[in-house]
Amino acid sequence: MRTRRGGATLATGALVLTGVCVAPSAPAQAAAVAAPRAVAAATGVAAARASHKCDRSDDSRKFALPGKSDIAVFINHCIFKEKSGGSYKINSSMVISWNEVGRHFGSMHRFNHFYAYLYINRRKHNRFGGDENYRRTRCDFTDNLNARRSGSVGCQTPKVKYSSKYDYYSDVYVVADVASDGKGDINWPLDSSYSIH
Repeated sequence: MRTRRGGATLATGALVLTGVCVAPSAPAQAAAVAAPRAVAAATGVAAARASHKCDRSDDSRKFALPGKSDIAVFINHCIFKEKSGGSYKINSSMVISWNEVGRHFGSMHRFNHFYAYLYINRRKHNRFGGDENYRRTRCDFTDNLNARRSGSVGCQTPKVKYSSKYDYYSDVYVVADVASDGKGDINWPLDSSYSIH
């Protein structure tokens, strides 16, 4: 996974709940399918109260599904810093969107499991190296991807205490098992978000 420093921010658009997948608003879902690179995960607070940095890579992958329609999956993730009370909190948030490739055929049982491990990572401010996984949340998207031909859902980590000693960034690592292909887990590490201080 590559880490990044600085960079631009993206607009927020979809609601997420801690450790739970929820359907975003219709505009957010449409944006997720039409322009996945422009989708950023939201914390459910006013944008003016939270600063964030997101990944800017084209984090997408086509999954070949034996005996059924292939599926294209897109993921965007961000790190958020929000003032809460008299202190700041940090959390990572992500949106996953998907759609079938070509005409629909075969069953909807695409994956035995589809997990996205969402991280809050940190390192000492203005230093390279010494990165650590500060917090991790497992987001289980299996039922979502098996239930609909296309869609978009989100997930986020719990909010944790911020320290000015560190720069923070988000990471996502996907572990997916395609149903009936006999190949076991596919490991998909995504690029890191830009960092926030």
